[in-house]
Amino acid sequence: MKLQNIIMPSIETYADTTLYFRSTGAVEYQLEREKLILSKNATLSFDTYFNGFSLGKWKTYSKIHNLYITLQFKGKIKVTLVQKETKEQVVKVQRLKEVTIESDGGEQIIAFGTLGNTGMCAVEIEAISISEIYGGYYWTDIKEEEIKFVKIALNICTFKREEFVRKNVSLLKNKIFNNSLHKELKKCLEIFIIDNAKTLEEAEFQDSYIHLFPNQNAGGAGGFTRGLLEIQRFAEEKQITHALLMDDDIFIEPESIFRTWTLLSLRKDCFEHAFVGGAMLRIDDKYLQVESGAIWNQGTLISRKSRLDLRNLESCLYNETEEKLDYSAWWYTTIPLEIVHDDNLPIPIFIRGDDVEYGLRMAKNIIMMNGICVWHEPFENKYSSAMFYYILRNRLIVNAIHGSPLAKEVFIQILSQQIREEVYLYRYKNAHLLLDGVEDYLKSIDWLKNQNGEILNKQAIAKGYQLQPIGETTKCFNYESYLLAKKESNSLSLFHKIIRRLSINGILLSTKKENRTIPLVGCKESSVYRVKHIVHYDALNQKGFITKKDKQMAQECLKRFKYVKKNIHQKYNLVNTEYQMRSKELTNKKFWIQYLGIQTDKD
Repeated sequence: MKLQNIIMPSIETYADTTLYFRSTGAVEYQLEREKLILSKNATLSFDTYFNGFSLGKWKTYSKIHNLYITLQFKGKIKVTLVQKETKEQVVKVQRLKEVTIESDGGEQIIAFGTLGNTGMCAVEIEAISISEIYGGYYWTDIKEEEIKFVKIALNICTFKREEFVRKNVSLLKNKIFNNSLHKELKKCLEIFIIDNAKTLEEAEFQDSYIHLFPNQNAGGAGGFTRGLLEIQRFAEEKQITHALLMDDDIFIEPESIFRTWTLLSLRKDCFEHAFVGGAMLRIDDKYLQVESGAIWNQGTLISRKSRLDLRNLESCLYNETEEKLDYSAWWYTTIPLEIVHDDNLPIPIFIRGDDVEYGLRMAKNIIMMNGICVWHEPFENKYSSAMFYYILRNRLIVNAIHGSPLAKEVFIQILSQQIREEVYLYRYKNAHLLLDGVEDYLKSIDWLKNQNGEILNKQAIAKGYQLQPIGETTKCFNYESYLLAKKESNSLSLFHKIIRRLSINGILLSTKKENRTIPLVGCKESSVYRVKHIVHYDALNQKGFITKKDKQMAQECLKRFKYVKKNIHQKYNLVNTEYQMRSKELTNKKFWIQYLGIQTDKD
């Protein structure tokens, strides 16, 4: 059975070639034909993010016992099969086999022989003569009765991201449904698109394996839940075994889905209900890994293996190391349909934290593997004031449901710090959105059950700051000021810290400077001390907004915080208990059908 293909950069998903192969000497890569041409004595190594074989993880989670490589090439080459792993921060290399082979354009098979149980296997090639490399694949011998039947339904939730959806569907058609490279997968894949904006035309998606559902905009939580409900409805007819939840603002490497499918097909019985997650790589710096699974830690999120440069072998080998994971984000998470029941669906929190809560509740094992990933827009490029409403509110909900609420005084301290940070930067609207979220949480589970998520989201957006093209803020904008603010330190003496605290970061003092431009994300309070106007600048999108030093608005925020703090002391523990005891009222099919306004056969 084929386990994974050796793939090359393609026109559609083109990324740094070092994610696919490393070379020395005269090596030419022809992008349109996806082939490599090696001059004599040139070398090639596939010990890379996409083309190394994660031996340790395959041995842990699947039934494979032996391993072969089939190479497609023309010419005469020396092939070295290697096993690599990191021990005490040193890369250890074991050469398993070395053979010289020839081909006129066909395939040659090499067995890896005796294998260990850790690290990565890979293929290294030296050209004895001018040679062309077309690809290949890793495979194993296995009895047919040991292969589990797996059929995956992509669950894509989208809201006004039509171009992303069209590109990804087109890519999947070209690389899976109309391509022999993934011929085994195309009969085992369906695509479910949940259109929360109702802007996609059904005429665009006429293939029998694509299903489009207009949906009420209840955020990612509502869209993905609608997808799970529809996939359940089709499961028996289409023989679907797994749902793959996938964001709409990503680019996918189709091979990731193939490897997910093969891994699940050969999974050991003890991992019958395992989730398979995909790492997030940046869509701008395509070699940079943002996250490969994560820890919740009561809402202080810890991204595993963050900021790894995947062009480096050491980073790829570090990815092979297993670490505890609480959840896999829904930009790419494969869920066994067998565990999805009418009483354990996601929670209706619109956005941010739905994947966390579901992972904490349902994921017993989460498998992450090199080569299973998406390219996603970095979060710092997606600034929205409305998130200040959701992030803290949803953190409280998730903690309460799972019986690990923050201690009351710890929570008040966190809220106080976040309010102070926003007020110090004159972002009074964000401070009020934080307080809105906390007050709504304290209204208890009955309030959340009866909310219209779309209306609530529109209200949160309307209350926040709106990013505008920087041309509309040119009166105050200063790029040199922005560059200086990026470098400034926030370290202060104790005396100055006390002065900043007592004066609300200079808001109660006279103005010393008219304007300042600062980074939208990661800005420092010291950069705006006693400044009148601030331009909060997003350099990537060249957008921003202006805030103004305002004593009255700052005091109103702090006064409201004191009122909310009293409310916390009165209601916090009771509400935590309600969410923990009654959370099933939010996660059952009857609730979701009513919440989403889905027409049923009875209607």
